[in-house]
Amino acid sequence: MTEVVLFHHAQGCTAGVRQFADQLRKAGHRVTVPDLYDGKTFATLEDGIAYAQEVGFDTIIERGRLAAASLPQEIVYAGFSLGVLPAQMLAQTRPGAKGALLLHSCVPAAEFGGPWPPGVPVQIHAMDADPLFVEEGDLDAARNLVKEAGEAELFLYPGDRHLFTDSSMPAYDAAAATLVTQRVLSFLGLVARIPPDPGGGARDLLGQYLDFQRQKVLAKTEGLSREQMARRHPPSALTLGGLLYHLALVEESWLEERFLGLPTREPWAGVDFQADPEWEFRTSAELEPEQLRQRYREACERSRQAMAQADGLDQLSVQPLHDGRRFTLRWVLLHLLEETARHAGHADLLREAIDGTVGE
Repeated sequence: MTEVVLFHHAQGCTAGVRQFADQLRKAGHRVTVPDLYDGKTFATLEDGIAYAQEVGFDTIIERGRLAAASLPQEIVYAGFSLGVLPAQMLAQTRPGAKGALLLHSCVPAAEFGGPWPPGVPVQIHAMDADPLFVEEGDLDAARNLVKEAGEAELFLYPGDRHLFTDSSMPAYDAAAATLVTQRVLSFLGLVARIPPDPGGGARDLLGQYLDFQRQKVLAKTEGLSREQMARRHPPSALTLGGLLYHLALVEESWLEERFLGLPTREPWAGVDFQADPEWEFRTSAELEPEQLRQRYREACERSRQAMAQADGLDQLSVQPLHDGRRFTLRWVLLHLLEETARHAGHADLLREAIDGTVGE
């Protein structure tokens, strides 16, 4: 779960802005949407900009700062167009920023005292022929920010619409907006990662590094449709949905069944994997993305509980390996870490092939 504050555009806190926030909430994130206009909305972008000019852009930015003052410092700042002003200002100047999402606009970092703060990832989304973005300097600012920031991505979509992500606006473009949402959810999933504690003990570090890789795999599936999760990229037969289902099986079969000696859970019970070795990869296409993610989350949580029940890293498994030897908790955690990290790399390539999303 990631904490997000989302600032609306010049036409106000519209139904489309609220719907976008709801999509992020549905994915498990906590989203605050301040109303910087005190309830006012405007039918046209021109009227909204005129009101913002009347109020004063500095006042809009200050209202954004005050709205964020009571929120946690470790937060992602997001803005639609005009809302980029307070979002970018806070991302650059308020300590603890976890990231920034700049939609339809970008301001030179120098406007807020620049340079861009190290360690703060940023995504910028706009249409490649939007006059407000291209002709007023935002595109140049975005390209400069990508060069300057350590973790920055600029996504340009074909078209000349400005508020194309707001479903309540005439400029709404469903296909482009869907792609934006996918990339934003992937970004938020990555931001939510908890890095391992460098001062931890061996048992804690193994668990933390394993969780780190689990989070990476989950993040690569955020925001995707059922069709995208089941999409193959020849010559490989791997799919993101298949990887998630396979990793859920791996977690349960090693920690619960073999290490603790517990019965096989459904749906694995009764499956003849010798006769159908690709069962989980094949049947994953029948499930919705959130079903796959939830099953993997639950499998990981049960693995954590199994690990917590163990007396120590040297505890032996109940069930032996094929050669008759029993393995230690240390051995199986290293094995899970190796397999999950390997498939996290596969997930990187699959996600990039689906919609161009890159990064950890």
